[in-house]
Amino acid sequence: MELHRVTVTPLKSNCYILKSGTDIAVVDPGGDPEKIVERLAKLDGQVKFIIATHYHFDHVGALKELKERVSAPFLIHKNDVPFLDNIIPDQTLTEGDEISLGEETLQVIHTPGHTAGSICLLGDGFILTGDTLFQFSYGRTDYPGGDDFQMQQSLKRLQDILVPGMTVYPGHGLPFVIKS
Repeated sequence: MELHRVTVTPLKSNCYILKSGTDIAVVDPGGDPEKIVERLAKLDGQVKFIIATHYHFDHVGALKELKERVSAPFLIHKNDVPFLDNIIPDQTLTEGDEISLGEETLQVIHTPGHTAGSICLLGDGFILTGDTLFQFSYGRTDYPGGDDFQMQQSLKRLQDILVPGMTVYPGHGLPFVIKS
């Protein structure tokens, strides 16, 4: 799986473009749709999905314009749908769902805490954590839908999933590799 990071918005949110074969997924199109489209134009493939790890504006801000330009379905966890502002997802996600991209699969890991519907996307040797986990911290829990107890439970759960050598792609900041 190819992963491309595009930093968007003044908050420096990470938008990820994943490519397997000719299938492409855009994860967390938070803003700067032109930057995202420009990067997509350099790839040989078709956008199959636009996925949000959670509903915050810095992760879905470019969604409407991107969706118009690439005509791909929008996916988000069902618990975040009530917080979306005039956006209707094409598909809702739940724990354990699998998203096929080319010959590879992303597994949906529900990690509530930052929002009620926060998710991580687990691939072969990597995980996209949205705002659940950063290199030296984790996402805030004081926004609507956030819950500190749920965040602590989600972080404990991730400890069992993360293994040495796995690359973590957070919603903000640089990707990092899990050390032993």
